[in-house]
Amino acid sequence: MKKDLAIAVDLGASNLRVALISKNGKILKYLRTETPKTGNSGTIITKTLIVLINALLEGQSKKQIAGIGISSIGPLDHKSEKILDSPNIPFKEIPLTKPLKKYFFFPIYLSNDCTAAVWGEKIFGAGRKYENLVYVTISSGIGGGAIVDNHLLCGHNGNVAEVGHFIVDTKYNLLCGCKKGYGHWEGYCSGNNLPRFFRYWLKYNKIKKKCPVKTAKDIFDLARKADKVVLKFLEEIGQINARGISNIIIAYSPEIISIGGAVFLNNKEFILPYIKKNIDKYLTAPKIITTPLGEDITLFGAAALVFF
Repeated sequence: MKKDLAIAVDLGASNLRVALISKNGKILKYLRTETPKTGNSGTIITKTLIVLINALLEGQSKKQIAGIGISSIGPLDHKSEKILDSPNIPFKEIPLTKPLKKYFFFPIYLSNDCTAAVWGEKIFGAGRKYENLVYVTISSGIGGGAIVDNHLLCGHNGNVAEVGHFIVDTKYNLLCGCKKGYGHWEGYCSGNNLPRFFRYWLKYNKIKKKCPVKTAKDIFDLARKADKVVLKFLEEIGQINARGISNIIIAYSPEIISIGGAVFLNNKEFILPYIKKNIDKYLTAPKIITTPLGEDITLFGAAALVFF
């Protein structure tokens, strides 16, 4: 029996997702739950993954499974095979591959989520004909993955292209959620930080406005109602996003940049035009697109780690 199926795992700040994916890129089965945020230790996340994978394998021949690919938020430590001190999950460490290997006995391939995602874009998506491409996620956090001259970049401990921590601002000088630097892209434009920046932006610009904004969705909902203050704020966000994308162009010189992540995918009409309008023109501008793989790009990336 051919080993032509992969168990794909997407470990995100908001959700844990697993899927059974064929070598030709078909999602055959899919399960999802919220990422646990309470418990005595990060092992609660590993245990939840084991439950999900067991449910995924019900009625499935294990002889067809080529391995488990894990697309994970970072930062990762490949030596210990753990997530360490993630700014978006309240656990100091989360063990990953060792407990799963002990339980399932499949080969396991671990990668930073955006590194996996750009590999998924290359194998299954819009990057097939390109040798130089970058994937960016604008979601709970902001991250990136890069392929240069057909080489998937991984870096020390697999944490290359942590683009969310590019410095993109010195005017407001906000402390990032990572608590390790100021002016980071993620500290302004990620889903977790947009509401905080909006409140600070109102105060900084001495704008008095009563609007109980608690989530990024609240901001974009107001934009859809043509709220003038929010639309002005999104112009500022657009300039900051464009600085992040401009840094990516200078760093990796890609032919194409694909963008995904929940914040972007759900609100791209308020994000992508501003990026294209404001990017620097120091180098030739690459093609900038919405990923055709949508929110499943990290799952396809996890499967691609197993097969290719």
